[in-house]
Amino acid sequence: MTNENTAFAQRSLEKIHFDHKDMDYYLSWILGREIYDGADKAECMETVQKIPNANVEAWYTEWSALARRIESQAEEASKRGDKESARKMFLRACTYHRAPLFIMGQKHADFYKHWQNMQDCFRKAAQLFETPIETIEVPFGDKKLTGYFWSVDKSRTARPTLIVVGGVETWAEDCYFMVASFATARGYNVITADLAGQGMNPDQGLHFGARMEVTAKALVDYALSRPEVDANKIAMFGFSWGGHIAFKAARFDSRLKAMIANPPMPDVFRSVLAQQKGHNRHDPISRIAFDQIVWRFGLKISFNPKDIAARFAKAWDYLTNGKVDVKQIQIPALLLAGDGEADVTLKIVRECFEQLPNPQKKMVIFTKEQGGEAHCQVNNLALPNQTMFDWLDEVLK
Repeated sequence: MTNENTAFAQRSLEKIHFDHKDMDYYLSWILGREIYDGADKAECMETVQKIPNANVEAWYTEWSALARRIESQAEEASKRGDKESARKMFLRACTYHRAPLFIMGQKHADFYKHWQNMQDCFRKAAQLFETPIETIEVPFGDKKLTGYFWSVDKSRTARPTLIVVGGVETWAEDCYFMVASFATARGYNVITADLAGQGMNPDQGLHFGARMEVTAKALVDYALSRPEVDANKIAMFGFSWGGHIAFKAARFDSRLKAMIANPPMPDVFRSVLAQQKGHNRHDPISRIAFDQIVWRFGLKISFNPKDIAARFAKAWDYLTNGKVDVKQIQIPALLLAGDGEADVTLKIVRECFEQLPNPQKKMVIFTKEQGGEAHCQVNNLALPNQTMFDWLDEVLK
């Protein structure tokens, strides 16, 4: 249970506190939000001291206790009219309610409670920004994709806009912390929403599939409906599995003018399955993460013939429709990765860079010395943001 070699996927080489690599990576994700007011290192490290390595129940208990305490302080600050303190504490409470969800299956009795608390805290914080972050609903067939729009200011002036797409285990609230107010300070609006398979969308029958460009298209449609969005300056940033979605969207949606993938994932079979070789899927933490992913793909792991057929159908769909011909992507593309990721990931980054035809392409592999070796640089979010927006300024000018 405490095997330090156990991990669901290689996402970092640096240890912060826990021997269990997945648990330690989740801690780095939590701590990384400090730069955008989403965590406090001192209170986080005090909390993890109470959590034995790889102890799932203690992880739930201690983060939940911290979340309730900080949320209560945020409510008190709000009541006395201290908007800045309330906003910062609601953002931290959002992160701490989010923390148990990293290793909590959808069937856990507290799963929905933590999700709702996380969302409530973020939305309370969203209303306390100088320019409030707007909750949005993006039409998608007969469904709605819930997300957020944060604008540069209240002028409704058409500006460059970045669409942010998260990964398999993310919620739209997580996407805020990936670019936070860095984007608006640089003059960019941001739009994000839970796509099919993300957030709580599996509960309305929307699951991950091989044609994610279809659900991504809904975000571009929505962006173009807003007067604040300059139709000639729309870019998409996908992180983690979102790096695959960004590739799909860039290939099939000509309305996008630039694409950022962190890391690039044109072929999910090669990117993801290759990392599973040798990893212990019977480890409790890895198993919980795996079960949540299965739920997000709309599958069941059983010997029922219907469930087996559904798994084969999903695999075949990805095999035939889940790849992107990199040579067909015509828009400028920025490829990012950390050098602590799996060797196959870094190989794919370099191959994609060679194959992309647009001369305004760029590749950056962040290093340990830069403080950005982890997956999506969750331990140093300012680093990729500086790179991303410097590059966007050039290609969208």
